[in-house]
Amino acid sequence: MQRGFGRSGFFKMEVSEEYTSKVLDILKSDPDTSKLLSDGYNVTAVRPIVTLSVAGDGSVNLRASQAIVTLRKDTSWAVVRVDVAQGKVISITSITRTVIEK
Repeated sequence: MQRGFGRSGFFKMEVSEEYTSKVLDILKSDPDTSKLLSDGYNVTAVRPIVTLSVAGDGSVNLRASQAIVTLRKDTSWAVVRVDVAQGKVISITSITRTVIEK
């Protein structure tokens, strides 16, 4: 049975405070995400997107040049894709859940 690098992968990734701080600085400098933060959204997760490249000579390079950040507020959340290498927000997906109990 093979195991991959996904959620059920075989290792735990630790994210440094420096990387997290850099991602948060990018969020704060973007007008759309800074508005979400000022509206009461909280950062609940910073997950780097790790790319593994193998060169022609067999050398291996791991790089986390992008990250996925989850923001939450009550029954709403937003998923923000951040390009850390270029220092900008790539996309924001906002989701609001409404529950009507009867």
